[in-house]
Amino acid sequence: VEITTTLQCSGNRRSGFNEAGDRTSGTTWGQGAISTAKWGGVRLKDVLKLAGLHDPIKAEEEGYGNVCFESLDGMSASIGIEKACNPYGDAILAYEMNGEPIPRDHGFPLRVIVPGYSAVRNVKWVSRIALPKEEAEGPWQRGLNYKMLAPAVRDAGTVDLTKMPSMMEASLYSGITEVGPSDLGEDASLKPGDKVMAKVKGWAWAGGGRNVVRVDVTGDGGKTWSTANITEGGDQKFGRAWAWVFWTCDLPAVIGEDGKIELASKAVDFAFNHQPESCAHAWNVRGLGNNEWFRTSTPVL
Repeated sequence: VEITTTLQCSGNRRSGFNEAGDRTSGTTWGQGAISTAKWGGVRLKDVLKLAGLHDPIKAEEEGYGNVCFESLDGMSASIGIEKACNPYGDAILAYEMNGEPIPRDHGFPLRVIVPGYSAVRNVKWVSRIALPKEEAEGPWQRGLNYKMLAPAVRDAGTVDLTKMPSMMEASLYSGITEVGPSDLGEDASLKPGDKVMAKVKGWAWAGGGRNVVRVDVTGDGGKTWSTANITEGGDQKFGRAWAWVFWTCDLPAVIGEDGKIELASKAVDFAFNHQPESCAHAWNVRGLGNNEWFRTSTPVL
């Protein structure tokens, strides 16, 4: 089978947390820790069945509710058996990427693809699959790396990480990738406070297979909004929208005192979740899960 899905590091846009509060740990990503590809392989549920797992529900009732993936480099992570065996969950063991053998850096010879989940669950270089009673061992599953702690926690040593779930299904995100036309400021009569028209392009994605139903864009700090036109990816199956969408929007933007226009985008998924205006309320020591409005500014004067 072939599955097209977006993979995003849970630390994508971590730099926004550093601007909103104290510095977090980890790479100070902008919006670059995300990509999309078409993966080819076999359904994970079919492999597990051939290996003897004929009744996932019974296995879960007996306490074997985890599917653990171990990597050739020693990393391990796990997902719930309900995702692994869901006929509509589209988890696969992949050996192809965009119609060719998976490149080494992306997990050759075998990688698990878990659509809609944080990228860390899509383990590369899979060497072993097991069904333990407990979730995977190691920092990527039980440690701090993928635990989104409360904003008040500055020292992870003060909390019991075993009582906090590891990040699995991803949230809701958007980004702006292009602003034009580039000659916005040719009119010498323009001044701060005036409005100009901007053409904006970007992407949006929701985890869990939740379709992105709308992207809103503002050029005046959220006072007014324009609805973007989804140009690609809007026709994905309901509840199985694993890949991002692309969008464009023409909208008015107010020139600031600094001679720039500031644009912001927010996506809406089919559960009608909206991206929050700020990430300050969600600050966490690891800088995970920043899905505030995406903002960018462009000089026009």
